[in-house]
Amino acid sequence: MRKPLNILFYENGDPMEYRCIERSLLAFPRGYWRVVREVIKRTRDGLDEKTFRLNVAELLRSFKMTRAGAFQGIMIDKTGALRKDKFHVVDLCWKSVEKELCHLKKYVGKNVLTKRSRVLVELSSESEEHTLKTTSRLFQQLSDIKVRNKRGGNSLVGNVAASKILFSVLPEIALPVDTAEWKYVFCTKDYGEVLSAMLTEIKEWEKVSKKRLDEQDKNQMTTLPAIYNVLAMAARPL
Repeated sequence: MRKPLNILFYENGDPMEYRCIERSLLAFPRGYWRVVREVIKRTRDGLDEKTFRLNVAELLRSFKMTRAGAFQGIMIDKTGALRKDKFHVVDLCWKSVEKELCHLKKYVGKNVLTKRSRVLVELSSESEEHTLKTTSRLFQQLSDIKVRNKRGGNSLVGNVAASKILFSVLPEIALPVDTAEWKYVFCTKDYGEVLSAMLTEIKEWEKVSKKRLDEQDKNQMTTLPAIYNVLAMAARPL
């Protein structure tokens, strides 16, 4: 097992107090929670191409990833639709993972035991292994997609965008990981390791603290990865 990441634990090994976690969540920009709740709501009953396009565009824009790189210029118009002249890269991503992603989404949905927000920690051992392996494979497929840029060269979707794309459509399982987190917090290039570390730490924190990480979510409008993401971002070096 990887050494503790100290995202939900202090350096001395003690679990982070719930009030500190709650304070971090409340202090995070409201725009993040608005977008997260919207992508969760849209994917509640499944996944299709339209939902994929809107969720990816909205989430990447909220993380300021449409200013440069493979997703530069992606925009949503006043009607809430993705501009037709800007979704080529999103279409490439959809076509690359459509079949397996939709199957995984249905599979995860069938394994909801109580609250959707807690799917990640309530999967059976067999379902957990299948879900993490499949998500990791989809992540690699997305990361390796090449997009023709304005200068005539190619831009890779890359690890950061791939993790955010998956989070936008699998908010129950996937974790959006930015550059600093890859390099200084998780210290790995393996998305499967990241997901396993998140799952292990959440389970351990809940076991030791005797609380549920999602207890503040009375309306079930967020997920464990969405909460963990806020705390992982706080763990980045200044």
